[in-house]
Amino acid sequence: MNATEYRQSLDALPFGKRLPGAVYVIDPRDDLRISSALRITVAELRKRLGIGAEFNLLKFHTASPKISFLAYPDFEKHPHPTLAESIIVDLVTGKIRRDNYRTRANPPILHRKETFLPQEHPLHAKFAKLTRQEEAAGLLEDTARIGFRINWERNLAEKGLGFKGHRLVELAITDGPKIPPVQEKKIQRHKTALVRREISKPVKTLLELGQLRRGESFFDYGCGHGGDVEAVGKLGHPSDGWDPVHAPEARKQPADVVNLGFVLNVIEDPAERVEALLDAWKLTRRSLLISTLIAGQEAYEEIQTFGDGVLTSRDTFQKFFDPAEIQSLIEDTLHTEAVPVGLGIYLVFRDAADLHDFLAQRSRRFIDWESLSRKLGLLRSLKAKRDPYDTHRELLDAYWESVLELGRMPRDEEFDRLTEVRQACGSLTRALQLFIDRFGEPTFNAARQRRKEDLLVFIAAAQLRRKIPFNQLSQRLQRDLRSFFGSYANAEEKARELMFAAGDEDELEIAVAQLDFGFLDPREGHFTVHRALLDELPVILRVYVECAARLYGNPREADLIKIHLHSRKLTFHYYRDFDKAPLPELLTRIKIDLKRLFVTVIDHTTGPEHQLLFFKERFLAKDHPERAKMDRFSAKLRKVGLCEDGIGYGPSKEKWEKFNHLGNDGFAETVC
Repeated sequence: MNATEYRQSLDALPFGKRLPGAVYVIDPRDDLRISSALRITVAELRKRLGIGAEFNLLKFHTASPKISFLAYPDFEKHPHPTLAESIIVDLVTGKIRRDNYRTRANPPILHRKETFLPQEHPLHAKFAKLTRQEEAAGLLEDTARIGFRINWERNLAEKGLGFKGHRLVELAITDGPKIPPVQEKKIQRHKTALVRREISKPVKTLLELGQLRRGESFFDYGCGHGGDVEAVGKLGHPSDGWDPVHAPEARKQPADVVNLGFVLNVIEDPAERVEALLDAWKLTRRSLLISTLIAGQEAYEEIQTFGDGVLTSRDTFQKFFDPAEIQSLIEDTLHTEAVPVGLGIYLVFRDAADLHDFLAQRSRRFIDWESLSRKLGLLRSLKAKRDPYDTHRELLDAYWESVLELGRMPRDEEFDRLTEVRQACGSLTRALQLFIDRFGEPTFNAARQRRKEDLLVFIAAAQLRRKIPFNQLSQRLQRDLRSFFGSYANAEEKARELMFAAGDEDELEIAVAQLDFGFLDPREGHFTVHRALLDELPVILRVYVECAARLYGNPREADLIKIHLHSRKLTFHYYRDFDKAPLPELLTRIKIDLKRLFVTVIDHTTGPEHQLLFFKERFLAKDHPERAKMDRFSAKLRKVGLCEDGIGYGPSKEKWEKFNHLGNDGFAETVC
């Protein structure tokens, strides 16, 4: 079934709950009114993937050909059944994502069950009657909050309502609330607020990514002692904050960028987390920055289980989220895509065009055209007697930078000094010709090819989550795609080819074999490279890394990136003082499984032994300024019997220090 047939089949569905991005139906396997192509596709997926009958509801995504199989065990018996598990299948890329909601404290629930059924279904009238009762009682008005079990149960309790079967009834006082009791423990939330002497990691990430633009306002929801509010204000942005303990009298006010920094992880009540998310989102004009603690970051010595998190010795609560759990909580609550930009840090955009501009910008490489021209042997001085560059150097440098960034001639809204360029050179074409005269046409063509590859990486990685409708792209991206590929359809076709190639082990091995940098471990099938060389990777490997970034965040924060050539996995390695330490100590590994769309965080700072990195020059560029020094150090390592097999093979930090009585620093001084 192709994309056109898929859309036509969904348009022709005679029943189902239709939302902006999907159609939900009871499994239509025996309904002959459903197109045979759709029924066959669903049946074949169930057979191939072993998806049982317990996955009784189907979600057909309308933005792209994807089908979600949803398990609601008590769909017929419970008035508002709980989601137990979901399996999302991308019909284009073949990607599969499984999410288990059984252990989550506040899973999604269903309302208006009759909308999933055909009118003639024997339970349709029964379900519809309950919906009318709930509408009359005003229970279904706040659709954002009632989609989660605990929030819904508290809504019922506040109104003194409950259920007898599928009938809404008033509860007697003696019946009591039908909600889980809150654990009797006073949580000291105020103790979690830190007095910061520098900008927090999430806000620093926001600034580094250029996502707090000139003149934009900033609001910190749960600002603690206000360190970020003060720091952002000093940068020239209107900046305010609110905190229930430290700034309760402050007014919650809308802002271009809202920060919800390490708030959700200190809230012990799962329903209140939903409330906080929605409250912060309500204030957001352009983007919401969310950060939480992630499973694998636990660093408390004395903790005890409390709710779905832990209670520390200071009576503070901490919830360590699984990356998939926090991302799905954000997206299930706000009904929009959450972009990971760091470990436990997510950006959510109001406007889809801003989202895609950000993702496209992240996959774009900086181009130093003078360096590029030197490599091509083309840089030369102009000898014309009246060269406009002599008198308009700053203007033309800025114009050429814009041309190379875009890979094409800019429009007025993309470069606001085009009138000056025309006056200085006679025309924009003449201005571009001056660039070619100075730097050579191959330089421009190389820059254009780089920009085309960057766009391919962006479109290909987008296939990991969902198809992007063309009208959701900014005008600039739309022009880029038409300029480089003729049409969006052509760009998508090229991106799909690239995505499929990135899943081919042989293609990956060929790409790696052509590189003269990085470390290939043929025994393990791993290729590892330093973050500084990411832009030098061939486009097929860049797609691989960008797909991981869509699940985790910014790979440029890691020191080493390991690509598993045969298992569709990547691992990001973080070391203590990688650049300066002769033997950096491993702090954290983040493993990204692209096949399962799963992220695992491994903390290496605990335990009796700690792992060191030997022969680190293997992962760096051949012309690294410290290369000779590293080579001398490694020669000494070989003399004491060490060899460069794999990453981390060799003695632990503790054994190494015992072996070398001078310690790492002293040893380094004797050989460097």
